[in-house]
Amino acid sequence: MSGHAWKVMVGKLYQSARHILEAGSDAVLLLLAPQVCRQCGAWVERQADGTACRACWEAWFAEQSRYRPGCHRCGRWVAADATMVQPQKQCAQCANWSLTWARSGGVYTGALRTALLTLKHTPRLPTPLVQRLHATWHEQSVLHTSDILVPIPLAPRRERARGYNQAVRLAEAVAQVARRPVVTEAVARVIETYPHRAGLDARARRQALEGAFRVIRPRLIANRRVLLVDDVLTSGVTLDTAARALLAAGAAEVSALTAARTLRHTSLA
Repeated sequence: MSGHAWKVMVGKLYQSARHILEAGSDAVLLLLAPQVCRQCGAWVERQADGTACRACWEAWFAEQSRYRPGCHRCGRWVAADATMVQPQKQCAQCANWSLTWARSGGVYTGALRTALLTLKHTPRLPTPLVQRLHATWHEQSVLHTSDILVPIPLAPRRERARGYNQAVRLAEAVAQVARRPVVTEAVARVIETYPHRAGLDARARRQALEGAFRVIRPRLIANRRVLLVDDVLTSGVTLDTAARALLAAGAAEVSALTAARTLRHTSLA
């Protein structure tokens, strides 16, 4: 048997053994510590699915076919049956951004929303979320010019209380396929701001975030094309404020990738 054939056989045996062990582990967990789906209330039968059940993940993936890109620059979605023929080059939401591109893994609904809310309390990423991040990277070639991945930082007090930064976990997952370094030491959040609140428009949000980010190690991003990574894109102001700080400190270009994007803003006018 050739060396290549041997490696293939060993790889298949490893995958088979892994699936058997995972199935056994799932059965034990379901028996001793059953997990209820936070989306629908059914039992979660696979640890890899996190806190949403397989049926809710499948429903979320099916939901994505209801939307298509409406803006080439920021990836903003429109309904799949919209009359618009081609995506606009940019839209009202991103027209004044400093970000070059922005892309998201999916809509902030259902199982994905549940997974990202859970990620604020436990650092483990469910497999469907990781798979969606990987697929988004492969699908969105505009992001491939990036040199480094920079997670949006948390305020120090909040990160100490949580014990980790969820954006770092997401960036590490992207790095598995992007093959780019994750740089966490370049940017700091020097002003603690509250999470995005309904009713706070983009102007008020930008005022609240003014001066929130500081590039503390400019040499790490100088002349580099940066890809910011975060969990959810709502107005885009947080990402764009960080992008402005990076560009002012010498970054060559800044784009963004988030796990999810809200559907709060739907008009492209």
